Parts: sequence; structure tokens; C-alpha cells
Amino acid sequence: MPQDLGIVQHFQARGTCPYLMDHRESITDYLIFGQEVDPFLYGALIRDGWRRYGKGLYRMLCPGCRLCIPLRIHAASMHLAGSLRRILLLNRDLLIIPRPPAFIEEHYMLWRNYSLWKHSCNPDELDEASYCQLFVPWSLIFEYRENNENKRLIALSHVDPLAGGLSSVYFSFAPEAKARSPGFFSILAEAYIAAFIKTDKLPLNKEISAKTIFSFYENKKTLKSTRPGADEDIGCQHGSPWYYYLGFWIPGAPKMDYKARIRPFELAIAESEANIASTWRQYASRDEALAYLHEKRWPGL
Repeated sequence: MPQDLGIVQHFQARGTCPYLMDHRESITDYLIFGQEVDPFLYGALIRDGWRRYGKGLYRMLCPGCRLCIPLRIHAASMHLAGSLRRILLLNRDLLIIPRPPAFIEEHYMLWRNYSLWKHSCNPDELDEASYCQLFVPWSLIFEYRENNENKRLIALSHVDPLAGGLSSVYFSFAPEAKARSPGFFSILAEAYIAAFIKTDKLPLNKEISAKTIFSFYENKKTLKSTRPGADEDIGCQHGSPWYYYLGFWIPGAPKMDYKARIRPFELAIAESEANIASTWRQYASRDEALAYLHEKRWPGL
């Protein structure tokens, strides 16, 4: 049941697009809640471009541009290219451990070091309060640890469980683990978890072996090669309408365009104005999605 939202503030802020390189004007639409964000409300709004940060939701309403397009994937329908299979192989020695949303010094330091290394952030802006904006009482944290005696933490993923699956909030990793491509591995792993493990029944602190995830995708590949239509069979067999929500796909943006590499994917596209509810549409590739947007003369291209 939706909770009492308390006082809700709605406002907009103008700035410069943080994603595209041409310094176009941006407008961010905010909903800030006196209490925490309601997951049922968030789940209903996610297809219309809303994302959570802290106690608020935001979406981009930039003049003349609608390139921040919500994207989601489903593990049962994925077609893995050779490079993604190699990433699965490279990371099958890992353990994934779901944790409750709480401050842990080890987590904070990994996030801080990643932010300094990857984004050259101002150290003064990377305090504990900023880190705690990543989670709310109903969110989850996935630890990615080496499966050995030391169980070294190499990556950390903050996700929001929603009625329709898992929504990615933020992912960080130890810089020395870069060769593993941990970001892509986390997408494959968490898409599997979203589709086949109900998050309301996900046992906290219980290890999930990456070998299980590797085996799923390998078996899926074998089944697909011997039985046409196997993707649909897998989805029906598990009865899993739960997706993995990756946030915005922004074609042409170096930090956001990679999401269309995992295919097929679904985009939430409003056919007219931004206040019209969006519809999820599946695309087999980035090229197919771009062709559709060009056909529609999509604002911002």
C-alpha cells in the first residue's frame, strides 16, 4: 500500500546538460518528499523518465531535447555478443551478496575512491552524507566480492526494488578491477536477479555465486541454438515480468550510450508531449532504435 508522502515539493532547475558535449541548456524537474520516496509511486513513474536520488525523484525536461530515454532489459531475452560472454567468464569467480541499506565504512571508501578516480570529483563533495543519498530504507546494496579466503570487495551496486523489477541507482568499483569490466558484469548479474529471484524474498547476506549466473546464460545460449523461440519459453517458464531498469539511454552521450550494447532492450517512448504516458517498445539493436527516433524526428538528435 502506498505510504503517506507528507509534504511534497515540486520545482525545476536550469543548468547545462551533464551528458552531451555541446553544452545545451538543461531543465531538471524535481519532486522532493518530506518522508522517503514511495516505491509504488516511483515504479509507476519510472517509464516517464523519473529517477530517484535521495528523498526525491527527478526527470529531464530540457528545451528542444528528449534524449534522456528510459531503458530496461530482461535476462530471458538477451542475446550476448562474444565480448559480453568473455566478461561473464572473467567474473565467474565472484560472489554477489545482498545487503540492507546501511552505512558501512568499507562501502563508503570504495564509492569515494571510485568517484575520485572515475569522475575527478571534488573531495569535499564526497562526504558520508552524500554517499547516504544513494539508498533509502527499502533499497538494496549488492556487494561483489572475490570468492576466496579474503573476499575482497571489488564493486558495489545500489539498486531499488520495484514492483516491476530492479532499478539501478549507482555502481562503483575498485579502479584496479577495471580489466574485469565490472559494470557490464553487474548489468548481466542484476538482470538475472531481477528476472528470476523475487526481491521481496531475496535473503539478505546470502551469497549468490557468479557461476550460477554464468550457467544460466550459457544454458540459454545452448537452448536457443537448438530450439528457435527458446527465449519466449524461458520467460514463460519462470513467469517473470520483472525487468532491470538501467536509467537513461542517451544516444551520443559517452557516459550513457553504452546501455544499448546489451540487446534487445526496451525504451519508454512518449509519442507526443512529455506529459503523455510513455509506452515500452522493444528494439533489437541501437541502430534500430536510432532509425525509429530519426523517423520520428526526435527532439535533440
